[in-house]
Amino acid sequence: MARRRLSLMPVVGLVAGLLSLTPLTAQTPDPSTALSGGWKLNEAASLNPDGVEAGVRGRGLQTGPERGPNRTSVGSGPPPGGDLGAEEAQRMTMHLRMLRPAPDQLGIKATAKEVLLVFDPDPAKNMVAKYTTDNKKSVQETPAGPLEIKVKWDKATLRREITTNESLKVVEDYTPTAEGTQLIVTVKITSTMARLPNVDIRRVYDRMQ
Repeated sequence: MARRRLSLMPVVGLVAGLLSLTPLTAQTPDPSTALSGGWKLNEAASLNPDGVEAGVRGRGLQTGPERGPNRTSVGSGPPPGGDLGAEEAQRMTMHLRMLRPAPDQLGIKATAKEVLLVFDPDPAKNMVAKYTTDNKKSVQETPAGPLEIKVKWDKATLRREITTNESLKVVEDYTPTAEGTQLIVTVKITSTMARLPNVDIRRVYDRMQ
């Protein structure tokens, strides 16, 4: 069976358009409405929004320098190890560098069946990704190799699950607060082939007006 391809489009002008979307109110309990709009990272309220900067090696990982009290938590993971070859480790490191950092801004347009994610202004993520929320795999091609992505609704939470051929797994949960003024994004990064640091990642975004 042929795998579905992820739809990618340039970012131009989309974030500004998403800011005009109506936020959640007491009369509109649709979770997709609560998620839609423009969001700005609140670094002070976040916990390790960038996780741990790590370079994976064939027999483990190397932890990078600390970037700040709210941006990185260094040294909290298990000891190095792993079963990756050199090329696999290089690809995993490239994917980590792409997926781990928290976007400073997010633009989201969601419905019950589809979601459009705008990562901006991060140059490495200067694109729009469109998904169906049916939890079926789509494929995004990257310079480090393909990503398999599944997206679904779990009540008021939108979950994006990303996996690579090197066993890297990134699970992102997007949950708007009841007031609709903030978005909480929790991220879990794991691998069955490399011992990655076990770090709690909690990103808090404020709605942009």
